[in-house]
Amino acid sequence: MKKAFVSDGYCGLYCGACPVFLATKSGEAEKTGTDKCMGCKSETVSAGWCRECSLKKCARKKGFDFCYECADYPCQDLEGFKNAPEWPYHTEVYDYMGIIKKEGKEGWLKKMSVRWSCPSCGKEASWWDLECLYCGTKLNGYKKP
Repeated sequence: MKKAFVSDGYCGLYCGACPVFLATKSGEAEKTGTDKCMGCKSETVSAGWCRECSLKKCARKKGFDFCYECADYPCQDLEGFKNAPEWPYHTEVYDYMGIIKKEGKEGWLKKMSVRWSCPSCGKEASWWDLECLYCGTKLNGYKKP
């Protein structure tokens, strides 16, 4: 049975734009022997933050699919996550959870697929891509601090 990739994170982050997720999905991680991840809600999660994430642990413990479902939303942990300067793409999580709440997960996933793909060639892009790796089109990714 083939394992499924899961693009939605408990925190509202789109795992589908993560470089590790993209490398796993493309088979590049397998070829290079690097860390693999199929999304934070999957059984194959990258080492480090994603494996130990306090937001994920909390949401799972409380039985929530997304942090906004919690009476404590937004909590101090999520606020710290959102404002971490080394991860500028985290700044979008409150906006994303607003879309999920209003339009549902599937509607949000469609928006994220467009947001994190090249408008010219349609190839998937990561949070850090400022230009498409395939056709060179300028993208709306984040500059690494």
